[in-house]
Amino acid sequence: MVERLITCVHSLRERLDETLLAHRNEILALHSRIEGKGKGILQHHQIIQEFEAIRKENRKKLADGAFFGVLKASQKAIVLPPWVALAVRPRPGVLGVD
Repeated sequence: MVERLITCVHSLRERLDETLLAHRNEILALHSRIEGKGKGILQHHQIIQEFEAIRKENRKKLADGAFFGVLKASQKAIVLPPWVALAVRPRPGVLGVD
């Protein structure tokens, strides 16, 4: 019987760094669309709409990585060109740490 050996569990930060390095242009395309909305606050559904509006090839590349997980967990995006800040809450409904 073959046993699986877990040698390394990558953290979200490590997976996100890998995604940022591998798909820099695709993320920049999404960032440009969000930034193009101008100064303000975008709600979760607006962030997802902007993600769905990018080219299908770019969307598919990002959907497989950790960056899409961050987008799905984002509640809001605060846009102050050239900056975009995401308010991320990975486990909605869980308040604080016990």
